[in-house]
Amino acid sequence: MKTLLATFLFLVSISVSAETYSMRRCMLLPIPDSVGNVLGFKVYEAIERDILAKKWCDYVPSSEVIEIFSKYRDRLSDYLEDPNVLKTVSERLKVGTLIKIKIEKEASTLTVSMDVVGENGEDKFFSEKAIINKIDVYEVVETIKNWLVLYETTIPYDGKVVGVLGEQITFEFAKNKRVAIGQEFRIKRLVDKKRHPLLKKVVEWDSELLGKGKIYNLSKGQALGVIKLYTSEKKVAPGDWIKLEKFDPRKVLDDSKFSHYEEQKFGRLGDISLALEIGSHTVNTSASTGNNRMTGYLYGLSAEIETWVTRNYFVAGEFSKKLGSLSKTSGTPSSDTSAQSLSVLKVAGGYKYLPMGFFYGPQVDFYTGWIRYSYQMDASGVDGFGTNSFSGFLLGLGGNIPLQKGIRIFGRGEIIPFPDFTDDDNIYGSSQSLSSMKLEVGMKYQWAPNIKLLGSMEMINNTGKFSGVNKQLRYSDTTMKFGGVFSF
Repeated sequence: MKTLLATFLFLVSISVSAETYSMRRCMLLPIPDSVGNVLGFKVYEAIERDILAKKWCDYVPSSEVIEIFSKYRDRLSDYLEDPNVLKTVSERLKVGTLIKIKIEKEASTLTVSMDVVGENGEDKFFSEKAIINKIDVYEVVETIKNWLVLYETTIPYDGKVVGVLGEQITFEFAKNKRVAIGQEFRIKRLVDKKRHPLLKKVVEWDSELLGKGKIYNLSKGQALGVIKLYTSEKKVAPGDWIKLEKFDPRKVLDDSKFSHYEEQKFGRLGDISLALEIGSHTVNTSASTGNNRMTGYLYGLSAEIETWVTRNYFVAGEFSKKLGSLSKTSGTPSSDTSAQSLSVLKVAGGYKYLPMGFFYGPQVDFYTGWIRYSYQMDASGVDGFGTNSFSGFLLGLGGNIPLQKGIRIFGRGEIIPFPDFTDDDNIYGSSQSLSSMKLEVGMKYQWAPNIKLLGSMEMINNTGKFSGVNKQLRYSDTTMKFGGVFSF
């Protein structure tokens, strides 16, 4: 049955990783007792509230796993002793520690025990046991709270490295830690764990000092640090330990080198981009007068905003408008020239994947939303020219990566899978097929702490085929953008 439970937990998992998770990423296991789990449930609720309030670990609740365990309530204690079950739970939730509490009632006393188990389901990082001489939930809860405070002091590190780029690192730390810009830290690597031969309890951590550094930026449980001194030839890697030096306000505030790294600072809420646009524009129609083609240049402005709801989720908007004139390049349109305008309106939201942390390294955006491309030419029904628009829900993929210090290259692509076509002048009949695509590549340069210079090339293509006399309409744009990005 234990094997069956472990297998079931594995099958409901979304992904399993061999990564070593932080001891400061924890989960509280169900608490069995010998009185129908009545005491265990009350204790569970109280301890969970305490962990969430004190923030010494990144707590991961899981109603799914709790629900699975509830189906095996009669033998819950046995399953919680199985290393395979515990290992599977750790992999499922990607936690480094499992807090295991057990309550046993004998006459008028309670025996309470607590083990903090590692991700392999076997290592015990902490183990305590006590007898309480009365049936009192409050006494049980206070005892466990004291044990958790004691356990937190035994964790051999304050944070773990999640990204490395040259001499710069990003590391995560517990939310209850007092961390400040300018604070120094040591980087260490686990060499070996020494276990008690009988209890399997980890009694000593053997680590190697890799280097020392200083913090230059902070953001919601993550810090950007710069390595100042290497003490080993080994390279710092994700998973290495961070041990913070004692907080010293005088040393933290007096940092003459801070301005050198100020360009790494991101806006706290988001970015606003303003740019001039200069581009070539082409209109192709297959109309009653034949195949017509007109080209020219459009000039305008664009504004974009991206706001970070959290470090990983964002909302964005865009508005741009370009004006110009077109001239005949082929075909027999009734007029050799025409005014043209193009407006773009977009609202979107998505997820930002940060494989090396928030401050630097590659970033990948997945997003969706709604967009509309509005075109307006001098109306000519026989030539297929008029006022119309392509719109619909979009799918987008973008990303950026540092090229060298202060410079990032970026790119993004968007499509409208099922566009809608609006024909204000009723020139075209019902649509047979529609397509819409946009590509953009460019570069951003960190010119000042909150200002980046922007340059990019954008290509837009909107095409429609129709069942009326006017058979086809295609707009093609290639635009150069120059402007700035302002962080706020």
